[in-house]
Amino acid sequence: MLRYILLALLGLLGTAKAQRVDFDRWYPYPQASQYAQSHGRILMVYFWSEACPYCDQMNTHVFSDAAVSRTLERSFVVASVNSQSPEGRALSAQMRAFGTPSFVFFVPQRGTLKEAGRLFGSRTRAQFLQELQQICAQMGGEGCG
Repeated sequence: MLRYILLALLGLLGTAKAQRVDFDRWYPYPQASQYAQSHGRILMVYFWSEACPYCDQMNTHVFSDAAVSRTLERSFVVASVNSQSPEGRALSAQMRAFGTPSFVFFVPQRGTLKEAGRLFGSRTRAQFLQELQQICAQMGGEGCG
């Protein structure tokens, strides 16, 4: 009997460890959505495309900023969506994100995700950081306090 209990506990520990979230990573939408709900974090869905010079600007000059990275890691789950992929086109249409870069924010609410805001276009580091902090302050979520 004790043997079965130990095996069950080891199985539960393995499952918990397998679902550990690295908030430094950006995830595909289905995984990020699940993590945001299970961890009570704001979900930021980032729509981008390879042919978008403004996306390159965001990737190179904004997301590389230490303060922006810390804010995203501390308070958000980030979904990275290539708007030109088949899945990305469908998700872009569903979320009405018709240009790139687009950012759509959701907060977990009673087992679902509720849209909390959206941004369109490239921004400076300071502007994007300020907008992230405003969204965090307005919407709450794990790590925002």
